[in-house]
Amino acid sequence: MLDDKSPEEAVADIDRRLRALREERSSESGGKTPSKGAAVGRMMWLAFNVVSDLIAGVICGLGIGYGLDLWLGTRPAFIAVFLLFGCAAGVLNAVRFVQRYDQKQQERSVSEKTDAEHDGTKERVGTDRTI
Repeated sequence: MLDDKSPEEAVADIDRRLRALREERSSESGGKTPSKGAAVGRMMWLAFNVVSDLIAGVICGLGIGYGLDLWLGTRPAFIAVFLLFGCAAGVLNAVRFVQRYDQKQQERSVSEKTDAEHDGTKERVGTDRTI
């Protein structure tokens, strides 16, 4: 049956229950509730690292190629070759970085699940978390 509460009392009751649930949830997860801003920050950090790997490979390849061309007097030959090597190295470094990041995220997820199982909780841990 419906309660005989006024709308203000009903809203206050809902607000009180939501706060209690949030406090309970944060205490269960050790106070670690990732915010949307933190997820965006992690994604920006990941993108910055990938892009910097790509750019660093290209710049190093161009620098080595230019230096060799200047030293040997063979103007565009080594620039072209080492530009391709630099691009390949940048892509390889970016892929390795993302693979390491993914592996660490999987290890963290597994450790959180085992911690939750050892604590006796049967809830799903990490379902609301993003990279």
